[in-house]
Amino acid sequence: MRTSRLFTIALLILVAYPFRMPAQWTFLDLPVESQAASVMQRIGTTDITINYSSPSVKARTIWGDVVPYDEMWRAGANENTTITVSSDVKVEGQDLAAGTYGLHMIPTSGAWTIVLSKDHCAWGSYFYKKEMDALRTTVKPHACPKTENLNYTFSNITKNSATLNLRWAELEVPINIGVDVNAVVVAGLDAQLRGLTAFNWEPWYEAARYCHDEHIAPEKAMGYVDRSIRLQPNFENQALKADMLAAQGKTTEAAALKKQMVDGATNAQLNTYAYTLLNKGEQEEAIRMFELNVKRNPKDPNAHDSLGEGYMMVGNTAAAIKSFKKSLSMNPPENVKANSVRCLKKLGVDTSGYETAKK
Repeated sequence: MRTSRLFTIALLILVAYPFRMPAQWTFLDLPVESQAASVMQRIGTTDITINYSSPSVKARTIWGDVVPYDEMWRAGANENTTITVSSDVKVEGQDLAAGTYGLHMIPTSGAWTIVLSKDHCAWGSYFYKKEMDALRTTVKPHACPKTENLNYTFSNITKNSATLNLRWAELEVPINIGVDVNAVVVAGLDAQLRGLTAFNWEPWYEAARYCHDEHIAPEKAMGYVDRSIRLQPNFENQALKADMLAAQGKTTEAAALKKQMVDGATNAQLNTYAYTLLNKGEQEEAIRMFELNVKRNPKDPNAHDSLGEGYMMVGNTAAAIKSFKKSLSMNPPENVKANSVRCLKKLGVDTSGYETAKK
């Protein structure tokens, strides 16, 4: 009887004072008011991902009220807002190792403190501990157009940096993130070259090409291109090695290798090489390659068209016109014909006869 009476009393208490879970707590997968969101930006090969919950303003005063000043804030709603970086980065100039961190902020009426915590699995900022800080820095918020729902965006994106922005109500909080892209890429190349693709010449060529173009890790780059050549010597990897040798001042070796790869080049390879030289500003050598290709392939209208473009780009108008007309006299494919006609028009030549013939 006593047990039954106690149960009845407990039931009456529960009816009078029902237990209310916080609005955002659910044990099931049900809709919540501050919905989950995420945003990701790649810088080089580094992915930066923000996961957060997005509360609304709902006609409230946010800063200094809903979000108090001088108190740790979760920079969103519900669980920790988190930032994940796939490689080492710099946050406002400070080093941050690859990993996932809880993102917290201390708002004030002036500069804000940004805190990245190694504890990223907590609910909000209630369990924050300073000894778990991975990084602290300060930033200066500024006014922005009214934003009803809290959101994160990336702006000022360059090849090695971006600005992460928290926007809510009428305030924007910018956080600058930088990446040493070349260091990250070089550090990861060896790992990428241990898979199945490493049995092909192309990945080793790509690694060497990247390092050479970015002027980094010359010794590693030479090792990569040599490996590519051992797997399959061809015009592309030999041309790259010749450029690398020349950059190292080994002009005799570079010239010998260039002669070897030019001697064995196909029509398309030699044509592409000539354009590459032209784009690098090596005009005299580019024209020599275009002319060599025409000499080897005198019946190819595309070779004459390309030679015309070469002459045109170095200002030799008379020779360019002659080459384009030669190409058009050889019943070229439509794309080649269209290019020759377009270039002749630029040079002031009447092309009505060629266009009439097309009809």
